[in-house]
Amino acid sequence: MDPTTALQRPGLEPRLRLLLLAIAAIGPADWPAFAAAAAAARVHAARADVEETLLQATLFFGFPRVVTAFEQLEELWPAAAPPAGGDVPAAERGARGRVLFAAIYGRNDAAVRQRLLSYHRAFHDFVLESAYGRILSRPGLPARVRELLAVTALTVLDQVPQLVAHARGALAFGADRTAVREAIWCGRRDEAAADELLRRV
Repeated sequence: MDPTTALQRPGLEPRLRLLLLAIAAIGPADWPAFAAAAAAARVHAARADVEETLLQATLFFGFPRVVTAFEQLEELWPAAAPPAGGDVPAAERGARGRVLFAAIYGRNDAAVRQRLLSYHRAFHDFVLESAYGRILSRPGLPARVRELLAVTALTVLDQVPQLVAHARGALAFGADRTAVREAIWCGRRDEAAADELLRRV
Protein backbone atom coordinates (compact mmCIF):
# COMPACT_ATOMS: atom_id res chain seq x y z
CA MET A 1 0.00 0.00 0.00
CA ASP A 2 1.19 3.50 -0.83
CA PRO A 3 1.95 5.33 2.46
CA THR A 4 -0.10 8.25 1.15
CA THR A 5 -3.23 6.13 1.44
CA ALA A 6 -2.32 4.94 4.92
CA LEU A 7 -1.65 8.52 6.02
CA GLN A 8 -5.27 9.38 5.26
CA ARG A 9 -6.45 7.06 8.04
CA PRO A 10 -7.32 8.78 11.33
CA GLY A 11 -5.93 7.84 14.72
CA LEU A 12 -2.18 8.44 14.35
CA GLU A 13 0.00 11.41 13.53
CA PRO A 14 1.83 10.98 10.18
CA ARG A 15 5.28 10.68 11.76
CA LEU A 16 4.25 7.78 13.96
CA ARG A 17 2.29 5.98 11.26
CA LEU A 18 5.28 6.07 8.92
CA LEU A 19 7.54 4.62 11.61
CA LEU A 20 5.01 1.84 12.16
CA LEU A 21 4.80 1.15 8.42
CA ALA A 22 8.59 1.07 8.24
CA ILE A 23 8.98 -1.49 11.02
CA ALA A 24 6.11 -3.54 9.58
CA ALA A 25 7.99 -3.85 6.28
CA ILE A 26 11.22 -5.12 7.83
CA GLY A 27 9.87 -8.44 9.11
CA PRO A 28 8.74 -9.83 5.74
CA ALA A 29 11.64 -8.06 3.97
CA ASP A 30 9.22 -5.98 1.94
CA TRP A 31 11.89 -3.53 0.87
CA PRO A 32 9.74 -1.57 -1.59
CA ALA A 33 7.26 -0.89 1.26
CA PHE A 34 10.11 0.03 3.59
CA ALA A 35 11.57 2.39 1.00
CA ALA A 36 8.19 4.04 0.47
CA ALA A 37 7.70 4.57 4.21
CA ALA A 38 11.24 5.88 4.68
CA ALA A 39 10.92 8.22 1.71
CA ALA A 40 7.65 9.62 3.06
CA ALA A 41 9.24 9.96 6.50
CA ARG A 42 11.64 12.54 5.07
CA VAL A 43 8.68 14.93 5.00
CA HIS A 44 7.16 14.06 8.39
CA ALA A 45 9.97 12.79 10.64
CA ALA A 46 13.63 13.17 11.48
CA ARG A 47 16.12 10.64 10.18
CA ALA A 48 16.97 9.90 13.81
CA ASP A 49 13.38 8.67 14.31
CA VAL A 50 13.88 6.09 11.57
CA GLU A 51 17.29 5.13 12.96
CA GLU A 52 15.73 4.47 16.38
CA THR A 53 13.00 2.42 14.71
CA LEU A 54 15.63 0.28 13.02
CA LEU A 55 17.59 -0.22 16.22
CA GLN A 56 14.38 -1.40 17.89
CA ALA A 57 13.56 -3.64 14.93
CA THR A 58 16.70 -5.65 15.74
CA LEU A 59 14.89 -7.02 18.82
CA PHE A 60 12.09 -8.46 16.70
CA PHE A 61 13.58 -9.28 13.31
CA GLY A 62 17.28 -9.82 14.00
CA PHE A 63 20.52 -8.41 12.66
CA PRO A 64 20.33 -9.60 9.02
CA ARG A 65 17.01 -7.87 8.32
CA VAL A 66 18.12 -4.67 10.02
CA VAL A 67 21.44 -4.58 8.18
CA THR A 68 19.45 -4.51 4.96
CA ALA A 69 17.07 -1.90 6.35
CA PHE A 70 20.00 0.37 7.22
CA GLU A 71 21.41 -0.16 3.73
CA GLN A 72 18.06 0.85 2.27
CA LEU A 73 17.86 3.91 4.53
CA GLU A 74 21.38 5.01 3.63
CA GLU A 75 20.56 4.78 -0.06
CA LEU A 76 17.32 6.73 0.28
CA TRP A 77 18.32 9.20 2.96
CA PRO A 78 22.10 9.40 3.37
CA ALA A 79 23.39 10.53 6.74
CA ALA A 80 25.78 13.47 6.82
CA ALA A 81 27.94 11.46 9.24
CA PRO A 82 27.62 7.99 10.77
CA PRO A 83 24.88 8.26 13.40
CA ALA A 84 25.89 7.81 17.02
CA GLY A 85 24.75 8.74 20.50
CA GLY A 86 21.67 8.12 22.56
CA ASP A 87 23.22 5.16 24.32
CA VAL A 88 22.16 4.26 27.84
CA PRO A 89 25.34 4.04 29.96
CA ALA A 90 26.35 0.42 30.47
CA ALA A 91 26.20 0.73 34.26
CA GLU A 92 22.56 1.87 34.09
CA ARG A 93 21.15 -0.67 31.64
CA GLY A 94 20.19 -3.32 34.17
CA ALA A 95 18.35 -0.90 36.44
CA ARG A 96 16.64 0.94 33.59
CA GLY A 97 15.64 -2.33 31.98
CA ARG A 98 14.03 -3.59 35.20
CA VAL A 99 12.13 -0.31 35.70
CA LEU A 100 10.82 -0.26 32.13
CA PHE A 101 9.94 -3.95 32.21
CA ALA A 102 7.96 -3.42 35.41
CA ALA A 103 6.16 -0.41 33.94
CA ILE A 104 5.08 -2.45 30.91
CA TYR A 105 4.12 -5.70 32.64
CA GLY A 106 2.68 -4.15 35.81
CA ARG A 107 1.38 -6.72 38.27
CA ASN A 108 2.66 -9.51 36.00
CA ASP A 109 6.24 -8.24 36.19
CA ALA A 110 7.57 -10.79 38.69
CA ALA A 111 5.79 -13.73 37.06
CA VAL A 112 7.07 -12.87 33.58
CA ARG A 113 10.62 -12.38 34.83
CA GLN A 114 10.44 -15.70 36.65
CA ARG A 115 9.31 -17.38 33.43
CA LEU A 116 12.27 -15.86 31.59
CA LEU A 117 14.58 -17.12 34.32
CA SER A 118 13.14 -20.60 33.95
CA TYR A 119 14.09 -20.58 30.27
CA HIS A 120 17.71 -19.56 30.89
CA ARG A 121 19.46 -17.05 33.16
CA ALA A 122 21.42 -15.61 30.24
CA PHE A 123 18.20 -15.13 28.27
CA HIS A 124 16.55 -13.33 31.20
CA ASP A 125 19.55 -11.03 31.59
CA PHE A 126 19.73 -10.34 27.86
CA VAL A 127 16.05 -9.37 27.74
CA LEU A 128 16.25 -7.00 30.70
CA GLU A 129 19.68 -5.50 30.12
CA SER A 130 20.03 -5.47 26.34
CA ALA A 131 16.46 -5.34 25.01
CA TYR A 132 14.83 -3.22 27.72
CA GLY A 133 17.86 -1.50 29.24
CA ARG A 134 19.92 -0.74 26.14
CA ILE A 135 17.40 -0.40 23.29
CA LEU A 136 13.88 0.24 24.59
CA SER A 137 15.18 2.69 27.22
CA ARG A 138 16.99 4.85 24.67
CA PRO A 139 15.77 8.47 24.86
CA GLY A 140 15.40 8.89 21.08
CA LEU A 141 11.71 7.90 21.07
CA PRO A 142 9.16 8.15 23.90
CA ALA A 143 7.98 4.95 25.57
CA ARG A 144 4.49 5.32 24.03
CA VAL A 145 5.97 5.27 20.53
CA ARG A 146 8.30 2.39 21.32
CA GLU A 147 5.42 0.31 22.64
CA LEU A 148 3.33 0.99 19.54
CA LEU A 149 6.32 -0.02 17.38
CA ALA A 150 6.48 -3.24 19.40
CA VAL A 151 2.77 -3.84 18.81
CA THR A 152 3.21 -3.51 15.05
CA ALA A 153 6.28 -5.75 14.96
CA LEU A 154 4.58 -8.41 17.09
CA THR A 155 1.51 -8.26 14.84
CA VAL A 156 3.75 -9.01 11.86
CA LEU A 157 5.20 -11.96 13.79
CA ASP A 158 1.76 -13.14 14.99
CA GLN A 159 3.06 -13.25 18.56
CA VAL A 160 -0.26 -12.54 20.23
CA PRO A 161 0.60 -12.87 23.96
CA GLN A 162 3.54 -10.48 23.59
CA LEU A 163 1.45 -8.19 21.39
CA VAL A 164 -1.19 -7.96 24.11
CA ALA A 165 1.45 -7.21 26.76
CA HIS A 166 3.00 -4.40 24.73
CA ALA A 167 -0.41 -3.03 23.73
CA ARG A 168 -1.20 -2.72 27.44
CA GLY A 169 2.20 -1.09 27.87
CA ALA A 170 1.32 1.43 25.15
CA LEU A 171 -1.91 2.25 26.98
CA ALA A 172 -0.01 2.63 30.25
CA PHE A 173 2.30 5.14 28.57
CA GLY A 174 -0.56 7.27 27.25
CA ALA A 175 -1.66 5.76 23.93
CA ASP A 176 -5.39 5.38 23.38
CA ARG A 177 -7.12 2.27 22.05
CA THR A 178 -7.49 3.84 18.60
CA ALA A 179 -3.71 4.21 18.36
CA VAL A 180 -3.22 0.62 19.47
CA ARG A 181 -5.72 -0.57 16.86
CA GLU A 182 -3.92 1.40 14.17
CA ALA A 183 -0.57 -0.04 15.25
CA ILE A 184 -2.08 -3.51 14.84
CA TRP A 185 -3.55 -2.51 11.47
CA CYS A 186 -0.15 -1.32 10.25
CA GLY A 187 1.20 -4.80 10.90
CA ARG A 188 -1.67 -6.75 9.34
CA ARG A 189 -3.61 -4.34 7.02
CA ASP A 190 -6.79 -6.17 7.95
CA GLU A 191 -9.67 -4.38 9.67
CA ALA A 192 -11.29 -7.52 11.10
CA ALA A 193 -7.96 -8.79 12.45
CA ALA A 194 -7.26 -5.41 14.03
CA ASP A 195 -10.63 -5.47 15.79
CA GLU A 196 -10.17 -9.05 16.95
CA LEU A 197 -6.69 -8.48 18.35
CA LEU A 198 -7.73 -5.26 20.04
CA ARG A 199 -10.48 -7.14 21.89
CA ARG A 200 -7.76 -9.21 23.57
CA VAL A 201 -6.05 -6.15 25.01
